[in-house]
Amino acid sequence: MSRTMLTIGAAVLLAMGSGSVAGAVNCKQVLKYLQTGRSVSDVAETMVISEDDVKKCQEQAAAGQGEQGKGETKGTESGEQKEMK
Repeated sequence: MSRTMLTIGAAVLLAMGSGSVAGAVNCKQVLKYLQTGRSVSDVAETMVISEDDVKKCQEQAAAGQGEQGKGETKGTESGEQKEMK
């Protein structure tokens, strides 16, 4: 009986732990990989996350680019933007 309870307890702990790890995606790292020319599937495989997670990071970056990009980009005469270093 106690062995069964121990097994069930361990399974519950593993299930709870895997959910919190799976929810944490480092979007900054995902975007860095994408900027180097890697494909969505390659980034997902490298970071051991789903392709949907990679696409969510892309969407968040596109939606937040105007707000987060203040002071980080500079307009040029031709109208294109370059990242300041």
